[in-house]
Order: sequence, then C-alpha cells, then structure tokens
Amino acid sequence: MARPAIGLTCNFGPGSGPSPRPRCYLNAEYADAVFGAGGLPLLLPVPADFDDALLDEWLSRCDGLILTGGLDLDPALYGQTRHPNTETLPARRQRFELDLFCRADARRVPMLCICLGHQVAHVARGGALIQHIDDLPRSPRVAHSRADEGNALHAVAIAPDSRLAAIVGGTRIDVPSRHHQCVDASRPGRGLRTAALAPDGVIEASEDMNDRFLLSVQWHPESLADQPPHAALFTALVQSAAGRSTGLAP
Repeated sequence: MARPAIGLTCNFGPGSGPSPRPRCYLNAEYADAVFGAGGLPLLLPVPADFDDALLDEWLSRCDGLILTGGLDLDPALYGQTRHPNTETLPARRQRFELDLFCRADARRVPMLCICLGHQVAHVARGGALIQHIDDLPRSPRVAHSRADEGNALHAVAIAPDSRLAAIVGGTRIDVPSRHHQCVDASRPGRGLRTAALAPDGVIEASEDMNDRFLLSVQWHPESLADQPPHAALFTALVQSAAGRSTGLAP
C-alpha cells in the first residue's frame, strides 16, 4: 500500500557565506517524524510567485499537510503595530503560508499546524496573537522559550473531550516549546476550539469544531517524535490522510 503523501512547508531565507543566495530549507525532524508515522514527506519550497491553480495542483498531490515553524507573522494582519520583539517572516513565505492554509482549509485537507502553523491557522481564520508572552501578567510564569538551551519543556493540560486527548491517550503531557508569541484567547480563529492549555493559560493546541482533521499545536512535537504521545500526532495525521485518499475520512 502506498504511503500517504504529506506536504511540508519549508522555511525561506538567505544562505550563509560571502555571497548568500536565497534558500528553502526544512529541519530534518519534520520529515523524520512523517517517515516514522508511515507517511511520505513532500517538501513544498516557497515559490517566488504563485496563483490558486498552483496551490490546487500541489494540494491535489498531497493527502495531508503540515505547516511548520518559523518567525513571526506581520501584526498588521490582525490589526496591530509591530512589537519590538516581533521578528517578521519574509513576505514571500508569509503570503505562501497563509494562502496555502486557506486553500487547504477550503478543500478540507487533513492538517497538522505546528508553532508558526498554529498561529497561521488562527490568523487566517480571523484571529489575533499576543506578540510577546512575557508582557502578560501570568501566574505561574511558564518558560515557553529558552533560546540558549534549546527546547523549554513544560506541561500542558488537554481537554478530556478533545480529539487531541484521544490521539495522545491522556489529558496531560510535557511539550517541547520554542515560541514568544501565542494566540490571543480573547480573539481566536473562527471555528477553532481550545484543546490544550499551559499552566499560565496560554493556548497550546486548537482543533476544528467540525468533524475533520485540523489540529494545531504551539509546541514542537517533531522534536520529541521518539516519544509515543508526540509521535501519535503524526500517526493520526497520516491515518487521516490515508482515509482521505481512499474516501473514508471526513
């Protein structure tokens, strides 16, 4: 049986060296997690230009989609001015990420949206972000990012009646976290319900309210894909993608 094809969005930016050229790239952990879950990763490089026809052609070849991590969205997208700590994505990737999500959302493609992808899902559906978590009064103060130490591990509480709880087999897991922004709980994306919270109230996961596979997580499950709860996210996506390719999944 053929492996379900899972599209993975790539990062975009300058290379290194004296004459850096633009490059599209992806951390290998994402592809490794898809391979481990039984899927076939298809890297989606950021095009210089595209239209709906190109997006549709790409999506017609993907049974599922993963929106990967990256820098920050332009706060003008949700009606705010730029915070000093906001480091915006290259415009080329931002436009592609948002348009691809919207096109895939309309086609009901199974999606797992990770970190930046989690924020893209909410903003694309009309939501807003908190540009710098450390500006919020929080108790307890959870470390969502430790830039000098790699992942910041912290617990999240998962809604018992959520799809996410069924996938990971429980209502509490420790997650690897690398972010300084989060979804504004007062203005989430349309049709997305909160599936998990950090102890300080930060929305750590969301899922579509309807019966389809659209799961977004603020943490980086690919970084702990050797652990069953995190690997389960990729397995669930691949299984949903396989069902879609045979007409058996919503």
